[in-house]
Amino acid sequence: MRAVLPAPDARGRPAVGEVAEPVAGAGEVLVAVRATAINHADLLQLAGRYPPPPEEPEVPGLECAGEILEIGPGVAGWRPGDRVMALLAGGGHAERAAVPAGQLLALPDGLSWTDGAALPEAALTAWTNLVGEAALAPGERVLVTGATGGVGSFAVQLARELGAVPIAAGRDPGRLARLAALGAAAALPDDGELPERVRRATGGAGVEVAFDLVGGARLGDHLACLAPGGRLVLLGLLAGARAEVDLGLVLGRRLRIVGSVLRPRPRPEKAALVRAFGEFAAERLADGRLAAVVDRVLPFERIAEAYAALAAGGLFGKIVVEVASDEAETDPPPRRPRGGPAGTEPVRDRSALKRSTQGLAGARVRQASAVRPRNPPQ
Repeated sequence: MRAVLPAPDARGRPAVGEVAEPVAGAGEVLVAVRATAINHADLLQLAGRYPPPPEEPEVPGLECAGEILEIGPGVAGWRPGDRVMALLAGGGHAERAAVPAGQLLALPDGLSWTDGAALPEAALTAWTNLVGEAALAPGERVLVTGATGGVGSFAVQLARELGAVPIAAGRDPGRLARLAALGAAAALPDDGELPERVRRATGGAGVEVAFDLVGGARLGDHLACLAPGGRLVLLGLLAGARAEVDLGLVLGRRLRIVGSVLRPRPRPEKAALVRAFGEFAAERLADGRLAAVVDRVLPFERIAEAYAALAAGGLFGKIVVEVASDEAETDPPPRRPRGGPAGTEPVRDRSALKRSTQGLAGARVRQASAVRPRNPPQ
């Protein structure tokens, strides 16, 4: 089968070649991959800086959507032909993937392969860290940094659905403005003035939780945005692995800092996370209250361009790669989040890699007005 090879080509780019097709082992299913997505972990793995966990596939790819082909021993509740999306520790950038059954989610009928491919890693990362690590409660305020990416944009939606108040932070005002349609109560530039902007936006209170995808030199400012007793969950290092932190601030405000990664967690733990998320999110995914945000869609033959686009940055949401398509089958168009504006659909680019210039007309970044906790949903 075709797959992205574990080692890059001579120029350091991902190379597609032939590898052995996986076999569904005990507790696994074999999935015919229709679409997959690119994550920063894939870039790090190809650069030799983030190897897969032991006994997991060396082919990169942390998520996919497709149809079940075969059922392995000991699997119940799934059958060949089921449309699924899957959280993976590797192997998604290929035509076939062996998936632990506990890491499968049913793909609702109204969602496309593109939707399904863009959801698992972003959704489960957001769920694991907002719910499992931060214990985000209804009415609390949460700062989401790196909010215009695939994980950040889903975290904004999930926080809203949990009854919390999401405050988005990022580098590009144009992309930040689009997060208002996803439920961001405020969207703020992530610069040296962020702590003061957060104080103004929260009436001087600060936020109870920071969902930090950035880290690095920005960590100190993100900690300064927290209210007394606040929690910061660090799950990304987009700004680097080194930081200078005011420990007096951490002590004085009784702050908690939690480091979190999803990929190396044991399969049973991932299965429990997937099950809990599925119970909460199934109806919300089906009706559009929760949805993947997709920047663009590329064919598998151009997956090297997809990797390069993610490395270059400047995206709004995920990059999805179509691995296989059946022109005779009608696949629903990719869904934009319910309430999202026209013009937020992903770019389907099969001729030239180009960036969408469509934006949210009239959207404004709200900075001046205070953001107060909402009442918990009834």
